[in-house]
Amino acid sequence: MSDSSLLQVGDVSRRDALRRIALALTAAGARSLDLASAQQVHHAARSASPSGVYKAKFLNPHEYRTVARLAELIVPADERGGSAVDAGAPQFIDLLCSENEQLGRIYSGGLAWFDAWMRQQHDTNFVDATDLQQAALLDAIVTAEEAGRESEVSAELGPGLRFFDWIRKMTVDAYYSSEIGIKDLRYQGNGAYSEYTVPKEALDFIKPLL
Repeated sequence: MSDSSLLQVGDVSRRDALRRIALALTAAGARSLDLASAQQVHHAARSASPSGVYKAKFLNPHEYRTVARLAELIVPADERGGSAVDAGAPQFIDLLCSENEQLGRIYSGGLAWFDAWMRQQHDTNFVDATDLQQAALLDAIVTAEEAGRESEVSAELGPGLRFFDWIRKMTVDAYYSSEIGIKDLRYQGNGAYSEYTVPKEALDFIKPLL
């Protein structure tokens, strides 16, 4: 078998693995990925950008910018390390959306909702709004979550609340399965782990930043 044939077989196998991972996400309803699956997605993202520049496969440029901004707000850079963007969360999310039509619809619809809400309130798209305006919307969503799904504010923000649940979990998965995130957790090797859930202390660290 030629080298080119071997490469094609490898590409097909990687694509099949990505598709299975992406389908498992929606089947589980935004449940966190296991560590091995999440790291497969990171590997595929690196393979898709050999020059160091990733070209989105599903999200359009505006959507990709919005995902990147949301990821940065969910896990910002600080003295502990880089942000979720530095960890490759936008590429991670885009790749999985490209392999799962249902997940793609969740993101296209959710991002459109964020833009529509921001236009209604401030006559601008989410990614072009001020930091304070962006933070105010995320604060409102977190408040709605804490108030419960049946509250009046939760009903008003329902679509945004449901989408934010997806992007927050996927961003956290991407971050804490990346080299940056593993270092942040002072994680010493992963050979003995078959499953991975984000540690409670990591979630406690993130929540006040929203």
